[in-house]
Amino acid sequence: MNDQEFVLAIIAIVMGCSVLIVGIAKIAGLIKAWINRGKSNLDEETFDRLAKAFMQHKKDTERRLKKLESAIDKDTFRKSSSSNTSKKVKEPQKSIEIEDRDEEKTKSGKDEDSNLRNMLRE
Repeated sequence: MNDQEFVLAIIAIVMGCSVLIVGIAKIAGLIKAWINRGKSNLDEETFDRLAKAFMQHKKDTERRLKKLESAIDKDTFRKSSSSNTSKKVKEPQKSIEIEDRDEEKTKSGKDEDSNLRNMLRE
């Protein structure tokens, strides 16, 4: 057996042992979780207080959302009613102007694509 095979065998043994240790630790954690599945960290009184606090928070949040929604509805109604009476319909544009890239190159004196290429090369 030469030196490369020996080093490879040592690395394989170390990696195999580490995978085996992690696997055993995970299995032990699952067994502990299965044994303690019936036990709860919270007693009944603490759970009831948390449940009441969550319910109160839910009610407060719903109340706030309703107030916000009604305020938004009132604002949008006011804006739409005032904008309908004061705005006039604009005429559509009769022509659309399109600038050529060649004109832009002559105006700026440099090509934007070449700047990008230069930045990529740096």
